[in-house]
Amino acid sequence: MHREKRNFARLNLHAEANIHLEDQGIEVEVENVSLKGAFVVAVCPVKLNDAVAFTFSDIPISAKAKVVRVTDKGIGLQFENTILD
Repeated sequence: MHREKRNFARLNLHAEANIHLEDQGIEVEVENVSLKGAFVVAVCPVKLNDAVAFTFSDIPISAKAKVVRVTDKGIGLQFENTILD
């Protein structure tokens, strides 16, 4: 049986956001978010463990994050701190 690794509940949220990788800004759509991470729909040149900056387009929340999952559909991000810090 598969054990869930998440410590915080995910909230389905469809919002526009941006990932900043080095000097490149990439528009993405947030599919779900928690206090410690998010899954975003995007096709972009990121690799596992890349450090990125994450910002919502219309909400004044941003976070430093690490890429922890890359799929055909999108990217899983783990925030360095909770988004409320």
